[in-house]
Amino acid sequence: MATSSLLPHSLLSLPTASSRFPKTSLPISSISLSLNQISISRSGSVAFQPLVRRGRDSTFGIARAGETGKEETPAETGGDEGSSESVEEESSVAVAVEEKPPKKPIVKLNEIIGILNKKFIEEAEIIKPVPDIRPGDIVEIKKQKANRRRLALYKGIVISKSSAGVHTTIRIRYMTSGTAVEIVFPVYSPTIKEIKVVSHRDVRRAKLFYLREKLPRFYTFKK
Repeated sequence: MATSSLLPHSLLSLPTASSRFPKTSLPISSISLSLNQISISRSGSVAFQPLVRRGRDSTFGIARAGETGKEETPAETGGDEGSSESVEEESSVAVAVEEKPPKKPIVKLNEIIGILNKKFIEEAEIIKPVPDIRPGDIVEIKKQKANRRRLALYKGIVISKSSAGVHTTIRIRYMTSGTAVEIVFPVYSPTIKEIKVVSHRDVRRAKLFYLREKLPRFYTFKK
């Protein structure tokens, strides 16, 4: 009779597991508890025998008293997603390593000077056309002298030519006041205003220095 009189009071005073142990998420350790067995003593005290099981998440899950075999496990987050993200990152890094920008060609100083000289020659020929000059040609050259407005006229025979791009020069020989004179003219110099080929002569040599030993009539011309 004593037990029958105590049981109802103990059952009435027995709080629910959900009120005493509310669901909380604690980032302490990954342990899930389930209350599978509850024993009530004669004195009205309740003894819990929890079953401790380790889970993957860092939250605690406590089942209600009397619900055996039902466990509340939180959903796994970051498992497959983390692996897929890592695979994507690795693939993107591999693509970035493979797709390197092409290397720019190294331009040397000699090539830069050659390009500049070529552009200078093209611009100079637009302003002042330069004819095809060969050794043995008789040419007329108009040059602007310093401190003079009038152009000086030179007429003679080309005895040599040095082709060096923008530094191309020609050497002419002529007679003036009974004296043989040789002058070297830079073809692309801004002081040279005009170069005109009067006549062509076919010669066998590229250098006509032998004319220095010839008579003046070979390099005397009327202006």
